[in-house]
Amino acid sequence: MSDPADTQRLIGDIIRLGTIDSVDRAGATCRVRIGDLISGDVPWLAPRAGPTRIWSPPAIGEQCLLLCPEGDTLAGVVLPGLFSNANPAPSAADLDLVEFADGARIAYDANAHALTALLPDGATVTIAAPGGITLHADVTIEGKLAVTGTIDADGEVTGQGIGLSAHQHDKTQPGGGRSGTPVQP
Repeated sequence: MSDPADTQRLIGDIIRLGTIDSVDRAGATCRVRIGDLISGDVPWLAPRAGPTRIWSPPAIGEQCLLLCPEGDTLAGVVLPGLFSNANPAPSAADLDLVEFADGARIAYDANAHALTALLPDGATVTIAAPGGITLHADVTIEGKLAVTGTIDADGEVTGQGIGLSAHQHDKTQPGGGRSGTPVQP
């Protein structure tokens, strides 16, 4: 019969609370600090790791659990993602939120049916969709719009209240003269 103290020690060694000490992104492994002990290189659990993959390496100082089968840290797997005083939860609101190190945030509020992406100053967005993008919504742009290709419109195009398709000019004359500016309706 085994010693109850050995069983208790073994159970205590199966799951250990620690912090990420180093990260090897190329190897998809990290080391965990548990008091004075630092584990060897062990993999971390990812939300998805099959044909659909999610890459979000843990950060140094992030609190985690080291899961050690039979208490063996060399066979361990890291479960990152425990909030701590050093890395508190980014919100207490009822929403799904991803916050990045530079302050960028992507949030969805299911109660308000609102998706928000907020980027820090100087940040950019690139969408590459060779098959095209279709928006089924009214769109408001606050800022400059630059287009390198043709703009096709099935409806009227207006600028400062003047329609493009049927506008008239004043000061017109036959021949090679130049017309005046478009007439306000």
